[in-house]
Amino acid sequence: MTDMARRTPNPPGIFVLDDGMGLVAKRLEHIPNSDPPAVRVISDNPVYSPYERTADEIHTVGRIRWFAREI
Repeated sequence: MTDMARRTPNPPGIFVLDDGMGLVAKRLEHIPNSDPPAVRVISDNPVYSPYERTADEIHTVGRIRWFAREI
């Protein structure tokens, strides 16, 4: 379940992003004192390294509030 009204990564959390190729779920955290404002994009999969983007480069769909997965 995604709260589409909450799109700012403050506090940090898991968000749905449109990366230009599709929708992905990533952890976002605001980088303090960045000018222009920037965010760190973190994957739970260790194969993918964290990276930083300006807030304008990230299209945030919403904050993930609840999820379930098959075990």
